[in-house]
Amino acid sequence: MNSRTKTVALMMIVCLCASPLSVADPNENIPTNAQNTGVHNSLVAALAQAELVGVLEGNGPFTVFAPTDQAFADAGINLTALDNAEGKAILTDILLYHVYSGSVLSGDVTDGMTATMVNGDYAAFTVDDGVKINDATVTTADVVSSNGVIHVIDKVLSPPVDVFVSDGAMSEPYFQFYTDPAGEDVLAEIDISKNYKFQRTNNPSTHPFYIGDTGYNTESSDNLIIVGDGSSSSGIENDQSFTVFFREGFTTDDTLSYYCTVHSTMIAAFALTAPTTLQDIPTVATNTGVHNSLVAALVKADLVGNLQTTGPFTVFAPTDQAFTDAGIDLDAITTTDEIGVLTDILLYHVYSGAVYSADVTDGLTVTMVNGDEASFTVNGGTVKVGDATVTTADVVATNGVIHVVDKVLMPPADLVDIAAVAASTGAHDSLVAALTKADLVTTVQGDGPFTVFAPTDQAFADAGIDLDSFTTDEQIATLRDILLYHVFSGTVYAANVTDGLTVTMVNGDDASFAVNDGAVKIGDATVTAADVVASNGVIHVIDKVLMPPADVVDTSECAVIIGIDSTGLAFDNTDVSVAVGDTVCWIWEDESMGHNVAETLAEGDNARKAGGIYSGEVATTVDFRYTFTEDTTFYYICEPHAALDMRGKITVGNGAVVEEPAIVAEEEASTVPGFGSALVIISLLGALVVTRNFTRGKQ
Repeated sequence: MNSRTKTVALMMIVCLCASPLSVADPNENIPTNAQNTGVHNSLVAALAQAELVGVLEGNGPFTVFAPTDQAFADAGINLTALDNAEGKAILTDILLYHVYSGSVLSGDVTDGMTATMVNGDYAAFTVDDGVKINDATVTTADVVSSNGVIHVIDKVLSPPVDVFVSDGAMSEPYFQFYTDPAGEDVLAEIDISKNYKFQRTNNPSTHPFYIGDTGYNTESSDNLIIVGDGSSSSGIENDQSFTVFFREGFTTDDTLSYYCTVHSTMIAAFALTAPTTLQDIPTVATNTGVHNSLVAALVKADLVGNLQTTGPFTVFAPTDQAFTDAGIDLDAITTTDEIGVLTDILLYHVYSGAVYSADVTDGLTVTMVNGDEASFTVNGGTVKVGDATVTTADVVATNGVIHVVDKVLMPPADLVDIAAVAASTGAHDSLVAALTKADLVTTVQGDGPFTVFAPTDQAFADAGIDLDSFTTDEQIATLRDILLYHVFSGTVYAANVTDGLTVTMVNGDDASFAVNDGAVKIGDATVTAADVVASNGVIHVIDKVLMPPADVVDTSECAVIIGIDSTGLAFDNTDVSVAVGDTVCWIWEDESMGHNVAETLAEGDNARKAGGIYSGEVATTVDFRYTFTEDTTFYYICEPHAALDMRGKITVGNGAVVEEPAIVAEEEASTVPGFGSALVIISLLGALVVTRNFTRGKQ
């Protein structure tokens, strides 16, 4: 036995004797021995939730790498949040990655050895001053049970990250990398603190793929462990895969190349990253995997050093999802004032002193480091600070304690108006720009109170709203209507909203709410962050721009509606008959060309009648109505398109009145009464005689 092996064996014996598992009963199965240690309660609870206790009570043999309760706490694993079908699948995959089907004792482990765990993924071992599986150290080895062996480890193992490699192309970047088989989520860089399983999409064979740290078609150094299909000269194709593990000697200064093993020109290098090296509370936050946004925010606000000091501190740590829900875009926070606001928000999550969950009572109020007060509520075992729920409590660090919360806490003091709050989030630049263009900034700076439903920048982008295109008075009026449909005159907090509630927005249109399983929607937009308090009201962040309902045009008075036909160059009803007293309506909306209605003197005229009926200048949207009060025939044209015969006719009642010619009375020949009548009678008798003689002559 060489000196390294002796040292490792001695360390394992010492750890085994000092561990609660040193009194494990070899006649009991693995779950029973784990339950009896007192330091594996989280593991046992996880096995129960994933319905795996019965599996590990089987005959085996199994080798189980058992993370301690502290390892689960350090990993930030919240079993309550995983208590659903999707969460159960994730939890099962993680737990089975800690199980090997077979018995592996410490004496069987060699440096660089790999094993296929029960979940189907590879794990790798290193032997130096101790034994490690992936990045977890074995603190107690060879705890024998009736159906296998347990090795206690100080970290929860994460299965390798799946990487799906594209078919490949002869031009840069040669291959594309995704974290999903559909090829939608791009993998831009490799975090060397993680392990990766590379596999192909679409079963390609033209460009076999491989990686290495020593160049093209050469075996990798000992700093990498690569296990699975393919090699540096043959690569993987079709349904093949391999897994890579980075050993401690590999750093971000090294080069990790990827290449096609048959085309030497197809070679490039990955971008490499590693977790930020922090200490104490920041270190714990970094290692959870769900607090990347919090850590990035601490770095931007230059607060990492503060939370590395002795403390003690109590930190309420919002998850990445909480930052997303709050619409906080750290990249958009650049100015001194913006970073000052971020600092105030972050310090509102820190209490100077250690407050454990057992210390919290309902109604407790404490002063946070930023100087503002925060209050706690306790109800049925659920603890809330402000409106945020503590999802994981008492995560212990060397300089304090962390409680994971599901929302970003917003300081209550030093409130500013709604416009200023929106401008400071970094995720509402489009909203602020729209308010400015529509001259509504001062409106939402008024006394209020107002309730504003604030779409994020992404919501504006998704709606395809280009503020630069709003230039005319009509377009800006439309923008104002849209924006005021996001404002309610009054204060509506999340607790006030009920399913089916309808309110009238400032633009005069109604908006309705739906509440389902705690999710609140206004129209088709989801409220992603509620109750952001301002000095003159409250803001609710939403994920879509609300569009006011289309105005309903009342056409009840219209006997006939005339529009534009499909060609855009003719009226759709050119010959109409209506009754006297009827109203004719010319209505069209958003036509590609402007049109109007102009009366002409006669049919076929191309010029407007002076003083005639007229709708006004041409427009793409027209609602012109005229009530006809007498019999007439009305001829009209569209002025700009009259030459193209864009005209129409309306017959009202009996149509045009035909004037009878005036009867001119002849001067009477005599003033003698009856003389005129006698002449008429004589004339008629004469005509009768002539007609009779003419008829006889023809016979």
